[in-house]
Amino acid sequence: MNTVPNPDKTASGALKVVALVVLVLGLLADLGSKAWFEGYLGMDADPTVRSAARRVEVIEGFLAWEGAWNPGVTFGLAAHRTTEILALTGVATLALLAWLLATRNPSRLLHVGLAMILGGALGNLWDRWHWSKVRDFILVYTGEPGAESFKWPNFNVADSLIVVGVAFVMWDALFGSTAKRDKARALERAAAAEGSAS
Repeated sequence: MNTVPNPDKTASGALKVVALVVLVLGLLADLGSKAWFEGYLGMDADPTVRSAARRVEVIEGFLAWEGAWNPGVTFGLAAHRTTEILALTGVATLALLAWLLATRNPSRLLHVGLAMILGGALGNLWDRWHWSKVRDFILVYTGEPGAESFKWPNFNVADSLIVVGVAFVMWDALFGSTAKRDKARALERAAAAEGSAS
C-alpha cells in the first residue's frame, strides 16, 4: 500500500530542523564569545580577585568591548535573585520549546525567532547556573570614553539573540504569515456567518 507524503508535515519537519540549527548555532556563538571575551578582557567571576579587566575601544564614541558580570536580569534588575531567575527562566524556556515543537504554523520567521530566543535564553541560563551571574562584554555608548553622555547597559550575544528573536516573532504575528492566516480565517468566519444569516 503506497502512502502519499503529507507536504504540510514535511514542511513542518524541515522548519523544525532549521530551528534546531539556528538554536544550536546561536548557543555556540553565545557561549564561545563569552568564553573568549572573558579571557581577552581579563574578567574574573570572583569579586575578591583583582582582575586585569580592561576596556577595548572598537569605534570610539560608540562601541567598546568591556567585561561586566550581571547578577540580575535586563538592566541589572532583580540582582542576586539567582534561584528565582533560574526558576522563571527555566519555565519560560520550556514553554518556548513546547511552542516551537508543537506549532504547525508554516512561518519560517516564527520558527527562526523562537529558536533565537531559546538559544539566547539557554546561553544566559548556563551562565546563571554556573556562576549565578551572566557574562556581558558589549558596550554601546556616546561621548568620550570614561565620560559617556549615554551608556547602554553591557550585553552579550544571548541578549542580542533574544531581542532579535522577539522582534521576528512580533513581526510575524503583526505582518507575517501568522497575521495573514488569522485574517483569512476571520474573513472565512465572517463570510460563513453572513451566508448562514441570509
